[in-house]
Amino acid sequence: MKKTWKKQVSLTTAALLTLGLMTGCSSGKPAQEEPAAAQPPAAGQTETKTDTSPAAAEQTTITFWDGNWQESVWPEIEAIWNQEHPEIKVEAEFQADLANDKYMLALTNGTAPDVLSCALDWVTTFGNAGLLAPMDEYIAADSLDVNQYVKGAIDASTVNGNLYGLPFRSETYVMYYNKDILSAAGYDTPPATWDEVKEVAAACTKDGVYGYGLCGTNYSNLSFQYITMLRSSGGSILNGDDTASELGNEVAIQTAQVYKDLAAYAPESLLENDNIANRTLFASGKVAMYLSGIYDLEEIVKANPDLNFACAMVPTANGAERNTILGGWSVAISKTSKQQQAAWEFVKFLTRPDIAAIYTNTFTGTGEVAARYADYPEDIIKPNADALQYANALPSVKNIVGIRQAMLDYLQPILSENMSAEEACAALNEAVNQLLQ
Repeated sequence: MKKTWKKQVSLTTAALLTLGLMTGCSSGKPAQEEPAAAQPPAAGQTETKTDTSPAAAEQTTITFWDGNWQESVWPEIEAIWNQEHPEIKVEAEFQADLANDKYMLALTNGTAPDVLSCALDWVTTFGNAGLLAPMDEYIAADSLDVNQYVKGAIDASTVNGNLYGLPFRSETYVMYYNKDILSAAGYDTPPATWDEVKEVAAACTKDGVYGYGLCGTNYSNLSFQYITMLRSSGGSILNGDDTASELGNEVAIQTAQVYKDLAAYAPESLLENDNIANRTLFASGKVAMYLSGIYDLEEIVKANPDLNFACAMVPTANGAERNTILGGWSVAISKTSKQQQAAWEFVKFLTRPDIAAIYTNTFTGTGEVAARYADYPEDIIKPNADALQYANALPSVKNIVGIRQAMLDYLQPILSENMSAEEACAALNEAVNQLLQ
């Protein structure tokens, strides 16, 4: 039966202000690690905090970067901020080409904004490089309990014992599946193992419909999918102390073979398909299953309100416990910011549960679902919420982005060239070990 989707009703500014007051401004400390006033620098650090206090007569201006996918909800957020913090003006810039390398360039040449919205593994990279301001002194001063956050988000933002970001958004992968396509192929429930995924995908591939939407490009998308499959098959990227690659062992090869096998049931445009392409194909009824996060939900419903679909947690293999990647975004402060106290006030604000629930399109940094999904069916929302308990951060090593890029470089050929999973994994394993050194 097809579903009728309710449109999200935007909260009015007045209601949001009320919610903000109920939670508290800087004293509520809902889901964030909050440093209070500027504190003396830790040993070996340079004092750069030159902010004016909230009582200062002149307005302080700080800058903030985020992706353009957040721009539409910003006016609501900005209205609450201006009401609560008239002494601090936030100049927000929303960019279509927000990327790790763009941030790296800005952070190293001194043109970065005061506050940056960063993917979790970016925080790891920039923290390792000493380009972000640690938040530990603020947290201690405010006696903030970081245990309220999704653990994986804190792990991903912690480098060498210092915390460099607070999460406002958390998510992990689930499997999206088209109920009608699976039912027509004789399946009333989604596959629970990766062997079952191949079986169902084969049965669904016919008459212009493909059984599985696989990413064949985009290092971020391909690596997240491969790592998710690897972890849920009992494998890992690195060894226990993150000093050596585990990508050449039996489980890694087996997982690469599954990825290669699924290519037989993917669209012919596989090598050009990233997650957005697979989402579009799924929404149009051309793909039966694919992995993605809850962030795809609104776009799918917008494209095809009558699509009969649901979500399920990621399949497993080898009897392993499900183990996925915690994705999401944190806010960080540039090490070169001259307004770190004001920047911190904004970090606290944006990661506060009531504000994050409006700003995020997934789950907040404390694991609450975004407010916009209040009227969506349980068989879509609940698997996404339940999956968070199985999500863990990527290793906090400085070359994690390079490692993920290597996965694209060395695994993509098994999809199009006469290369075996064994050959690809051997080359990948060697490349990752070199990156670790």
